[in-house]
Amino acid sequence: MSIVLDGTSGITSPAVNAGNIVGQVCFFGMTTAPSGFLKCNGAAVSRTTYADLFSAIGTTYGAGDGSTTFALPDMRGEFARGWDDGRGVDTGRAFGSAQDDAMQGHRHDFRGGTGTSGDNSLTTVGITTAVTYRTATNSANSGVQNPITDGTNGTPRTASETRSRNVALLACIKF
Repeated sequence: MSIVLDGTSGITSPAVNAGNIVGQVCFFGMTTAPSGFLKCNGAAVSRTTYADLFSAIGTTYGAGDGSTTFALPDMRGEFARGWDDGRGVDTGRAFGSAQDDAMQGHRHDFRGGTGTSGDNSLTTVGITTAVTYRTATNSANSGVQNPITDGTNGTPRTASETRSRNVALLACIKF
């Protein structure tokens, strides 16, 4: 690993090459990795060929074959999230670890329908009177419904995952 001495503080840091630090992850608006970068695609690469990068990140993202290769981070289809580093917002997470998607616990309004078929008695916590649940075959307005517009905040978008608005870019790591 190349070491650079900061002339003002005497602190050593990883090699700096063309303004980028070895191990730095960058996003690019093109489909191929620029010179000096590798795609963050989880590939196993040579510990010898990419010695500076191996020195910087080690086996944080995987040990490769355990002796001659190591794994690059795999950022394909992922959002980057800042490491908690003791702040207390995302505790218990190891640096470089991945996390599945999740949705914060929540509730939905329930609408009872009208009709006589499909009735079921239901006890609901917090409600002191009995509620009759009618299946969706009784009425288009019965049961828990898919989200609809509230008339103010636009039409809800649903998908197979919970996600923020985003733009797909190519994540690469400096070697």
